[in-house]
Amino acid sequence: MATIHDVARRAGVASITVSRTLTGHAPVSAATRARIDAAIRDLKYVPNVLARGLKGRSTRTLGLVVTDVTNPFFTLVARGVEDAAHEAGYSVILCNSDRAPAREALYLEVLHSKQVDGLVLTPIGRREGILQWHRERPVCLIDRTLRGLAWRKAGMDIVRADSVEGARSVVDHLLEHGHRRIGLVNGALVISTARDRREGYRRALAAAGVAVDPALERHGLFSFSAGEAMGRDLLAVRPRSTAIFAGNPLLAIGVMAAAQKRGLRVPDDLALVTFDGVPQLEVVLPFFTAAVQPAYQMGQRAARQLLERLAWRATGEDEPGRETLFETELMIRRSCGCRLPEGLAVAEVSAAAR
Repeated sequence: MATIHDVARRAGVASITVSRTLTGHAPVSAATRARIDAAIRDLKYVPNVLARGLKGRSTRTLGLVVTDVTNPFFTLVARGVEDAAHEAGYSVILCNSDRAPAREALYLEVLHSKQVDGLVLTPIGRREGILQWHRERPVCLIDRTLRGLAWRKAGMDIVRADSVEGARSVVDHLLEHGHRRIGLVNGALVISTARDRREGYRRALAAAGVAVDPALERHGLFSFSAGEAMGRDLLAVRPRSTAIFAGNPLLAIGVMAAAQKRGLRVPDDLALVTFDGVPQLEVVLPFFTAAVQPAYQMGQRAARQLLERLAWRATGEDEPGRETLFETELMIRRSCGCRLPEGLAVAEVSAAAR
């Protein structure tokens, strides 16, 4: 049986364009409509009558697409989105893009076909597809944006933490310990949060009069295995880094594994700090000193802003895109080398972003 994706491929258009043509949600050119009609006839495609019957009605459902829900940050984001949606009488469909643009595009089509009312998205794919989705149903970005995505002009909201200031604060702490050869193990620079965290790292070094050394910077996936590989590579550089800033906890755990395999102890032989914390690992020593972002509250805010956007559109009104920027907190634990009193897990909590 032919699917809407088969029709789209035959007509040379996106699946969303086929859906919009069938439901009448948005105008398409006569030439495009003719190609779609021809593809439907050739493939003997039968549209989903139930989905078409939902036109103009709310399904009380939101979509949530994150890169990887096993990342503790996104686990908390998902819970925040779900709780805020539940309070408003909405359900949530959760999808993992696995950092793959093609998989993200597939889930955008799936969620569109399921007639979700709106979408909370951690973007990784093509901005054109996201903008097209937003024209019909609102999208709220969370954690990051894409280069060239004019989200404010499009009336799209974004919720994120101040990664630049958060990274700067935690690297400042290493500098206060006297470290000058500080390595960076970070996500890929195609990701806006990775660029921001590198910027904060470099700002801290520059303010302390420490020259940036590209030989001490590594970029890859935000994952344990990538952290271990990059950490192993970085620790082989001579003279060796005395401290490392990892762009997220999974990277930090990977770096610590690489250090242990070289016989290095954290923090005695290597200071290690990260962006964000992992509450589930706070029973494990050494604790990671980290710039922590309020992931659960960010998820809540994203869902609530999406629901506000839905309410505005229902009245025929809309507003320019809004950015909600959350502060981070510098959590001083043991991995930086601070000597905490016995039984004390966190020595200090301070605002790290404005």
